[in-house]
Amino acid sequence: MLKVVEIFYSLQGEGAFVGVPSIFVRLHGCNLACSFCDDALHKGDYKSYSFDEVLDVIKDFPSKQIIITGGEPTLYDLNEFIKFLQNFGYFVCIETNGYRFENVKSADWITYSPKDWSDLKTEGFSEIKFIVSRDSDIEKVVNFKTKKPIFVQPLNFFDKPDMENLDFCIELVKRYPHLKLSMQTHKFLGVR
Repeated sequence: MLKVVEIFYSLQGEGAFVGVPSIFVRLHGCNLACSFCDDALHKGDYKSYSFDEVLDVIKDFPSKQIIITGGEPTLYDLNEFIKFLQNFGYFVCIETNGYRFENVKSADWITYSPKDWSDLKTEGFSEIKFIVSRDSDIEKVVNFKTKKPIFVQPLNFFDKPDMENLDFCIELVKRYPHLKLSMQTHKFLGVR
């Protein structure tokens, strides 16, 4: 059984798949308590779903891309669930802070968004996304070495963009062109 906070259909607003219609499965719980977390839902109520019950909810959405998020999805060993979805033709993406990559190694795409920059992982993900503000010490971001995409994303307000942080990130990417900008496009569009 999975602890599911919500399942919804929208556009991916971040990272390599910006603009792709996607099914979001938000799981309950997180191993961190970040002051800037833009989703308090993962701390509240949830419903227990079997794999088949999740499939029953998502089967009518036209997209075959699923994003499992939270909270922190790697609190749970999701490999069996990921393979279950893949058997039905779904492309499974995970958004994680990197807590336990081994719990999602079956995923097609893993977005690593580390919150502790003093202990950065170098393997187990498909892209890395740093949440950055104008007050961030960006030395570890600009010096991080990988052949995978490195995104910087402005720390935004809960329901709208922080334009000062966005301007900072734009200048950062222009100065260090190996970085890419991720903007939480959904907040600009006013969609979930």
